[in-house]
This record gives sequence, C-alpha cells and structure tokens, in this order.
Amino acid sequence: MTSQRATQKPVEVPEAPRPGEPDLIDMVNELQNKLINNGFSLDLSLPQIVVVGSQSAGKSSVLENIVGREFLPRGNSLVTRRPTLIQLYPTQSEEYAIFGHKENEKFTDFEAVKEEIAAQMPEGRNFSSVPIQLKIYSPKVLKLTLVDLPGLVRVVVDGQPESCIAEVRRMIEQYINQPECLILAVTPANQDLATSDALEIARKADPDRLRTIGVLTKLDIMDEGTDALDILENRQVTLKRGWVGVMNRSQRDIDEGKDIQYILDKERNFFATKECYKHLADRMGTPYLRRSLQRILKSHIKAALPDVRTKLAEKLAGYNKKLKEFESNIGENPSGKQFYMIKVINIFIEDITLKLLGNSEFVGMKSISAGAFINFKLNTEVQNNLKLKLEPNDEEMTILITNLHGIRGSISFPALAVDAVNRQLVNKYEEPLRKSVDCIKHILEEAISESAALMNRYPTTKAEVLFRINNCLKNEAEKTKSKLQEHVEAEMFYVNLEHPDLDLSVVTPLVPPVGPSKVWQTVPPTDESPPDETSENVTPKDINNGIGDGLQGRSNNLKDILMANDSTQKKVQYLMLLITKYLEIVQKQISDVAIKYILCFLVKKVLEYIKTDLIPTLLEAANFTSLTEDCEEDFRMKEEMETACLCLKDALDTIQKF
Repeated sequence: MTSQRATQKPVEVPEAPRPGEPDLIDMVNELQNKLINNGFSLDLSLPQIVVVGSQSAGKSSVLENIVGREFLPRGNSLVTRRPTLIQLYPTQSEEYAIFGHKENEKFTDFEAVKEEIAAQMPEGRNFSSVPIQLKIYSPKVLKLTLVDLPGLVRVVVDGQPESCIAEVRRMIEQYINQPECLILAVTPANQDLATSDALEIARKADPDRLRTIGVLTKLDIMDEGTDALDILENRQVTLKRGWVGVMNRSQRDIDEGKDIQYILDKERNFFATKECYKHLADRMGTPYLRRSLQRILKSHIKAALPDVRTKLAEKLAGYNKKLKEFESNIGENPSGKQFYMIKVINIFIEDITLKLLGNSEFVGMKSISAGAFINFKLNTEVQNNLKLKLEPNDEEMTILITNLHGIRGSISFPALAVDAVNRQLVNKYEEPLRKSVDCIKHILEEAISESAALMNRYPTTKAEVLFRINNCLKNEAEKTKSKLQEHVEAEMFYVNLEHPDLDLSVVTPLVPPVGPSKVWQTVPPTDESPPDETSENVTPKDINNGIGDGLQGRSNNLKDILMANDSTQKKVQYLMLLITKYLEIVQKQISDVAIKYILCFLVKKVLEYIKTDLIPTLLEAANFTSLTEDCEEDFRMKEEMETACLCLKDALDTIQKF
C-alpha cells in the first residue's frame, strides 16, 4: 500500500483567486510587460522571483522541472548572458510559448524555444541586462513568474575573459538588491553550504534572510550514510521562507532522452521511500515547490503593492516635472530647437551677468563672485602695480638741466626741464597699466569659462559662444590698453602747473635766482676744510689737460664739477621738489583712471556684448543650424520622457484596477 501511495501522482490544482479578488500575479505580469516594452525593466523594482545559482547547481533543471518542459539552451560555457523573464499561464490542454519580441508567433516546438533564446543572447561574449520575455502556456504549470539569470562562475573556462565573473555578479546584484525581489537560491546538496555561491550572493543582498527561498538539489548523489536533514529542516542555514529539496535529471538521463516526467516520478518516489526524508515528503519535491512559490509570490505582491504604487507615482511626478521644464524651454515657435538653444545660451548670459554685477537675490553664498574678485583686484593688485617710486635722481637732473642749455650760457631755469623729467618718469606707467588690464582680463576669462560649463552638454554651442566672447574680450582688452596708453601720453605731453591741487608755496622759497651763472666753476675749499684724501680735486684745467678716459671719462669728471656747482644744484633742488609734488597728483589721476577705464572699456563692453550682441551674432552666423544639432539628444530624451509618462501612467492605471 505504501508503494502504491508513493507512486500515485498528486493532482495539482492551480490556486485560484477568491471571488472578487484580483489576480495579483496577472497584474504584476502586466506591469512587467509594460515596463519592459518601454525600456524600464530595471527602473522600477517589482515583486518577482529571481533564480540564482552556480553553473553546476542545477538551476536550469529546476526551472525546466517547474515548467515541465525542456526549453533552456545548455552548453559547457556561459550560454546564458541575458536574463529571461518567464511568465507561466495554466491552460486546459494547449501548450505553446510566445516571446515578447515575437508576439504574433506561437512556438509549439520547445526545441525551437531553446534556439530562439540562444539566438537572443548578445553577440560574442557580451552581456545584457535587458530581459527576454517568454510566456509559456501549458496544462502542466501553475500561474507563476520567474527570472532566470546567468549562472555564477568562480573560474573561467574555454577562453572566457576574466571579466565575465564580475559581469555575471553585477547583473545578478542589479536584480536581487531590489527590496521587492524574492531570491530563489539553488544549491547542490553535495556541496558545503559555506561555499555556496547562491547563498553567498543572496546573503549580501538579503542579510536577514527574509527574502531568500532555498532549493536543495542533488540529494540522490550524496555520500552513503549522509543526509541533508539539518538543511531541509531549516536548522543549518535558517531562511524565513525555508528550504525545498528537489531532484534533477543527470547528464546521463538527458543523454538517454529521459523526459521531465521521468524525474518528477523519481523525485516523488525518492522522498516517499527514503527513510530520512519520509516525514518531509509532503513538503519536498517540484510540485510542492511550484505551489509554495505561487503562494509566496502572491503574498509578497500583496505586501509590496502599496510601495510599488507610491514609487510609480513618484517616478511619474518626476518625469512630468522634467517634461514641463523642457517644454517651457521650447516655446510656441515652430522652430523649437532654435528657441531651445537660445534659452540655453540665455541661461549662460544670466549666470555670467549675475557673477559680474551681483545686485540680485540669487547671488551665491558659498564663494566670492567674479565681480567681487575684480573689485578686490582693482583696489589691491592694480593699485599696487601703479604705486611707482617716481623720485628723480639728482645726478640725472643735474645733467638734464646742463644738457638743456647746450651751447648756451646759463641765465635762468630751463622750463623744458619740467616737461623732460615728467615725460621720462610718467612713461614708466605703460607696463604696469598693461599688466593691470591683463589681470582683470584673466578673471573675466575664468568667469566666462565657469559659466560656460552650464553648456557642457552642448559642446558645439559652448565652443562657438566661447570663441566669440573671447575674441570680443581680447579686442576690448587691447582697446583699453590703447586708451590708457593715450592717457599716459597726455600726461607725458603736458605738465599742468595750473592744476588746482598743485601747491607751489612749498617750492617758492627754492626758486633759483635769475641771472648769469658760472656753471663750470666749483666752490674752492676753505682753509678750515681739510682736503679730501679719498678723491682727486678735479678742475676744468685737469679736464682740459685730458685727464679721464675718453668721452665717458670726461663726462664723469664734468658731472663731478656740476654736482659741486652751487647755482646748478639750486636749480636741481627746485626742479626735484616741483616734479615730485606734481607727480603725486599724476599718480592719483592714473590710479583713478585705470580703474574707470578697465571697468568701462573692458568689463562693461564685454558684458554689453554678451547681453546684447551675442545671440543676434550667433543667429546671423551661417552655422547656427549646426548649433541646434547640439540639442538633438535633449529632444530624444523628451520623447523618452513622454513615453515614460505614458508607460508609468498606464502602469498606475493597471494597479488601480485591482
């Protein structure tokens, strides 16, 4: 009697929903189909069972036992390099398969199903996370959905690249890390659980073991005298959803053509007759696994549904917001792309204007703006550049006054001396002023480049905008230098002794007397003054006698005579004080003008070009059409967002029906 009961096949009755109760698996299947068909299979985590295991664990055999058909391609290397979403639908008698990419074609030959799955794998040794959709209709199945993933590998074979080990793990983790995912971990009984690849990767994704369902294979090939009771009774590795033992066909069974029913019969007999497992027989085997998975999946869907609905609504709201922002940048104009690119450039213009002018509630609080930095540089570095030490040298002044007389005798102070000294000293401002302009130009370049980063997604437009602005900046910088040079030339050309800020009262006491003076007469030493033992007493007679070394030597000796001439030194002292007082005024004027010219003729002009002339100049350019090509990707994204909104709205409507 026992053997008869053991060989008797239990009748599997699909668990039907109660009257008025929605079919939750159908609903999730419909959601999955909508999301996959629109490219959002991994963008939203749905309740589903993902099958993981090593290549040798018997994962494919477990799936085929559940389906009751051989339908998965097999091989010695990594045959599965892409997920397969398997949706099972019970029928009365008809048995066939339909692929998502071939919805109008029925596959009644499951060998053809194998070939089609193999044909949909990525070329070469590549991997893809986009799932193959496979619907199987059969009287042998319960309504269920499973995701088959590539088998985990530790060592590559047959010339496989080392990278495939990490590729497979990444793909599996992409699925099982989703909190709504149930993990069906397939592990062989003849392997130490501590080294189980399926349990190891499941433990990382599900550390509390709340989402993991254990499946133990190869119980029939364990060593004599050993069993897996500790595992199957959930004592060795405790899983909240427990363990189910199953049997698979061996490679010899497959080679001999033994079908799925053969192993299901053998499996049932094994658990019913094996002494150590008899008390567990009603909770072991493929039929129980099918029913258990269906029950667990339904209850999991019911628990996860509120979160799924919330996430769908949040994603839909996010896409709708992005879509509205995009559409506001297109405008009503039929030339939407042109309008869009103008908006992009305007965002850059607003940003650089804000950086330079400030004066807005939108100014930043994290870093000093370019405008404030320019202000700092103008009042520190530029001013320091222009603080020149313009003190005339008394020896040079002496020579200058003497040279201005030339062959004429010295009667009065030469007026040209003031102009000559002024010209030579004021000329020293040319280089500091050029450096000051370059200093501010460099800050503008950095600010413009920083704002242009807002256009990084539009490289052609960004390059064109920077090219035109930098040309303008370069031209205006040179013009500003020229204007400052002209100011310096004006200061060099004319000494305004009538300047209201020039106080001549301090130099009046030093005005040299008018009248003939003997320039080449030195003051003879008095009896009280001892002769200078460290230098020769050079006299005009000495020079006439040829003392000195050539023209330069004579010049040095003449200078010594002039420096000792009282009349000449009075003129020098007067001129030095006068020019010093006047240059104090000049220095203030140049410092003030430098700030005004740089701001007016460089910063203001460049900003005016950016705000007023940049866009019209770009629109007039023959290549503006090529700039609109920069936004092709954005318009493609818009279409994707529109599709996403429709898809997510449809998915939400599907949930609302239940």
